[in-house]
Amino acid sequence: MLRKKSQNIEALRKKFHREWLLIAVDKMDPATSIPLTGRLLFHSHHRDEVYTQSGNYRKSALLVYSEDGFPKGYAAAFLYA
Repeated sequence: MLRKKSQNIEALRKKFHREWLLIAVDKMDPATSIPLTGRLLFHSHHRDEVYTQSGNYRKSALLVYSEDGFPKGYAAAFLYA
């Protein structure tokens, strides 16, 4: 796992083209709840690898694809409680 200093999440998404990212969020926009900065914990072209690594992290983390759209065959679903 990578444990680097906090970075802008949009900068991380641009740096890792077409990869899945696991990010420990350090700062969120209080008005919108959008994650702004975080520490990259793991990255891979394969979502399953990142998902497996997310189980090793004890706190909540953001799992995000670096591009605005998902790769073919993927979709997003949200559950609101």
